[in-house]
Amino acid sequence: MRFLTFVLIFLFNSFLSVSQSIDLDKKLGQENAQAVAREMGIYPDAIKTAYLQRVGERLVAELDKPLFDYQFQIVPDEMPNAFALPGGYIYVTTGIIPLLETEDELACIIGHEIIHSNHRHTIKQMKKSILPKLLEVPGNILGIFSRDLGALFNAPIQTSNALLFASYGRKFETEADVEGIKLAAKAGYDPSAMNSILGRMSSAIEVATGNEEKKSYFNDHPYTPDRISKINKEIHKLKDSPRRPHESSDFLYEWDSLVVGDSPLTGICDANQFIHPVLDFSIIFPEGWIVENKPETLTAIHPQHEAALVLALDSSSVTPEAAGQAFLDSIPKEYAQKMDAAEVYEVEGKKGYLISFSEKTAQGLVHAYVLWLPLGEHLFKIIGITPIKYRYYLEKSVGSLRTLTSEEKNDIKYKLLRVGTVLHNESLNEFVHREENILKDSLTVIINDKKEISDPLEPGEHIKVVREEKYNLEEKAD
Repeated sequence: MRFLTFVLIFLFNSFLSVSQSIDLDKKLGQENAQAVAREMGIYPDAIKTAYLQRVGERLVAELDKPLFDYQFQIVPDEMPNAFALPGGYIYVTTGIIPLLETEDELACIIGHEIIHSNHRHTIKQMKKSILPKLLEVPGNILGIFSRDLGALFNAPIQTSNALLFASYGRKFETEADVEGIKLAAKAGYDPSAMNSILGRMSSAIEVATGNEEKKSYFNDHPYTPDRISKINKEIHKLKDSPRRPHESSDFLYEWDSLVVGDSPLTGICDANQFIHPVLDFSIIFPEGWIVENKPETLTAIHPQHEAALVLALDSSSVTPEAAGQAFLDSIPKEYAQKMDAAEVYEVEGKKGYLISFSEKTAQGLVHAYVLWLPLGEHLFKIIGITPIKYRYYLEKSVGSLRTLTSEEKNDIKYKLLRVGTVLHNESLNEFVHREENILKDSLTVIINDKKEISDPLEPGEHIKVVREEKYNLEEKAD
């Protein structure tokens, strides 16, 4: 134990010395940027991303000493959020964009994240927590049953790196608020816009979760009303900075046609059925299971994390048996010893190759399966982990895997953010009804910065709605 303590202390001191160099920020940032792309995906719209980059670069130009070459990207996530990685990687989610009313608000949000990165808040936070984290054992769903099986199948099920959503604590959050609005002001933006978007985000999250934000000593983020109060005090201290023209003359229309929620490009989940128009497949998961769709994997997890099913694509240039043998050749001998069978396996007329493992645990016998199954032009690699009582549900789901029918391909719908212009005197309720808005009234009011759904609108005013529209697969393919 003394030796272990010595090693940990040595590593801790080494970490502190290394962290003085921004090379560590760059290394961690690059690694975690790859994790973002792998785990969350990058929103595929060059025009919208270029606009975000222009706003970001305008802010970076006002830093006294930029430490990094900053990159700004959009990630497809319904949660209203923005986050920064070490090394200058800044992200905003598709969930926050409908809440924004002005470029000033976007600039304040980005400015906040730039400060987190440029002030190296993640690295400073890591200094405080590195010793306890060295003693932690990484956990995942499989660890509930067996650490060995968990290690074997860890890669396709592992959750996102904690750095992606690092908790900075109140001190660093306040610093990012204060310095972020100063940066926005220097770049010619209205710093008070930060208050507007903070209030709107808080309201939207309360409506979405049904939980009112409460002040708590244990919260990492400052209480929103306290943040707004602090920002107001800082704004009064700022010298009046000249406002400059925005990067866009029509902010809201920059985001028209933004995909809200699931995208046909990456797959749509409707209750317990998952449809992927581009890859041309459908699968039905057990009712009530949690479905997580990532760029490289599709995972369904039992509500109590007692079983899981994971789909990924393997090389379509090899046969199922060849893929299975390559897998067996790649795993350590101690894992191969846990193998029960490796055999040709047929599912609904499709011949695949199945490798099965099992292990006795404190919770009982646990089975793990790896199945390579051809479908259309693709070779699916399907991983299942379950005790015997849930094996039927996994088999039923795998049996439901099929290509899409012509009717399904022609009836794919998705949700888009649309911006419309008010042409005559009418209420918000009348306008959104005419525009076939599918959002709840409460959220419609919030994203348009109104008080009531009955609020009157002025001709020429721009209003946001979310509309369900048909996806033309052939047109998109062209």
